[in-house]
Amino acid sequence: MFHLHRYKIIIACLLVGLGLSVQAQELNPLYDRKPVRFGFALMANTAKLKFSVKENNLNYDSLKLIESVKYPGFGLGGLVNFRLAENWDIKTMVNIQFARRDMNYYFNKGVVKTAEMEATYMELPLTFEYKGKRHKNIRLYVLAGVTYRFDFTSDADTDRSDTKPIVALYPNTFSYDIGFGFDIYYDFFKFSPELKLSNGLGNQLVPDDFIYANSLERVSPKMIQFSLIFQ
Repeated sequence: MFHLHRYKIIIACLLVGLGLSVQAQELNPLYDRKPVRFGFALMANTAKLKFSVKENNLNYDSLKLIESVKYPGFGLGGLVNFRLAENWDIKTMVNIQFARRDMNYYFNKGVVKTAEMEATYMELPLTFEYKGKRHKNIRLYVLAGVTYRFDFTSDADTDRSDTKPIVALYPNTFSYDIGFGFDIYYDFFKFSPELKLSNGLGNQLVPDDFIYANSLERVSPKMIQFSLIFQ
């Protein structure tokens, strides 16, 4: 409930800011003509796992159900933005993100085992942005790109056992990204709230012979990211 009210407050503040920017006179009209711009971003994320279970694997060893649990996370990063054309930019970043998503395993007699999966990512996204026509101090853009991630806390080399639930992902992963955002112009900077969906590419599960990983056919991470970008 607290997270719901927090998001409502953030959205309300953004809407007020959008309204004030639309009503104001055009600020910093030549800003987007700069060939290179620098900035930073504050990020909130929700991480989850996409997975498939091996055929006929449920009911093996009393296992009845597997589910992925999502958690909120956060991050920060620095960016460089290059102007390609009137409506096209390319943006690259160096981010540190903290994320968590667990796997719950439900067995007979109400037994539940949880594989905790925390991640500390270094990210290198490369994003293409198409920007719409500027309306006073507001401009909508859509984006698509790819992200390389390295997980400093990967369990790929962690010892396993039947009593220690571990589902490990490879530390080096790639994802494709899609999303949209708003550029809001001020006298000396540009502020951009952005929403992005990031889906992992390929099967990133580290296989082993224990039931927790061995029950799964494939796993890839999924992340919804909300960013406040300042340039």
